[in-house]
Amino acid sequence: MIRNGFLGALLWLSLTPLLGAQPTEAPEATPLTPERIQALDALTWQTLTFGAPPEPISIARAKVAIEGRTTIALSSEQQWVDFADPLALQTPFLHLEMCGPPPANRLEDKLRWRDFFNHGGTLFLDVCTDVEDSSSEAWKSWARVLYPQSSWAPLNRQHTLSFSFYLLEKRMLLGPGGTPIHLLEEGGRPIMILNDSAKWSWSRLRDSPVRVTGNAADDEVRLRLYVNLLMLVLSGDYKSDQLHLPTILLRRR
Repeated sequence: MIRNGFLGALLWLSLTPLLGAQPTEAPEATPLTPERIQALDALTWQTLTFGAPPEPISIARAKVAIEGRTTIALSSEQQWVDFADPLALQTPFLHLEMCGPPPANRLEDKLRWRDFFNHGGTLFLDVCTDVEDSSSEAWKSWARVLYPQSSWAPLNRQHTLSFSFYLLEKRMLLGPGGTPIHLLEEGGRPIMILNDSAKWSWSRLRDSPVRVTGNAADDEVRLRLYVNLLMLVLSGDYKSDQLHLPTILLRRR
């Protein structure tokens, strides 16, 4: 997930290469209207792959539902990035579907992943709805190699993810085999979140007829889970940090 904030805009200065030369004028800046700020601050749901990235997929329904309840601005398409891309791990949040076994933990890859997490990155390991066995245990073991001092823990109602925006229902947290969502934390922060249930997968939310209001029971819980996930990644604790307040005030003008 990429956050392109206007605070990262570059200020270009023209330097005179010869003594006495007149400096060229800097290009006129585009006014930062509320609409432009929202466009620059949009989030891209970005899924990591280990091969050629597929074509983007529309997430129009999820975008409308999430934006209708929060101050989050989502891009209209889900996009992919190849792990081999040098910039692949330079985003604050990545989604990865467990459609195959994890890659070998080569030293250079370990260093890349550790750098990603140490700089505040979060990885969402999601069930693969295209295969029957999503091999989540192999991915859990892969994570433990990266962080041998940490361990996976099931999501419970005391964790920030379960109440960062909505209070998740008990039936969402407890399935027939226990909770399908586990977290691996480092320094008190969840660096990996693993979903082992197709029912709560991102692809199920993306493809379901989810709306701002009037959702079926499962669609409503799915929407609340992903709103909580985005809020946790963005602010740590929506209700205490209140990082959304400047955006709210700007849009109310």
